Amino acid sequence: MFTKTNTRGKILIISLYVDDLIFTGNDELMFAEFKNSMLREFDMTDLGRMRFFLGIEVLQRSYGIYIFQKKYALEVLKRFRMENSNLVHNPIVPGCKLSKDENEVHVDETLFKQMVDASCI
Repeated sequence: MFTKTNTRGKILIISLYVDDLIFTGNDELMFAEFKNSMLREFDMTDLGRMRFFLGIEVLQRSYGIYIFQKKYALEVLKRFRMENSNLVHNPIVPGCKLSKDENEVHVDETLFKQMVDASCI
């Protein structure tokens, strides 16, 4: 993350990750100067307004910017063959009492961790 400010209180914020770069701020002139200097120095493609960044979908509207991971969530559901599962508002039935599995069915720890913690994928 890099920032540049000028004497008039204008700011340019740049976020760089490997070969992905995004920038924002409050001055169109700073945007243009930065973009032009980067295009002169590096072989780059301007993709316009951001729609995806590091796997996160971005929706930009005049009334706000929204980020979401619908595509990623669908990929996780497909990976575990759960894309046709029923929607529930609570992950467990309210008032449900849990008990030890007396049959001691072996659980694949790696698969379980992948299913409950998507960062393990």
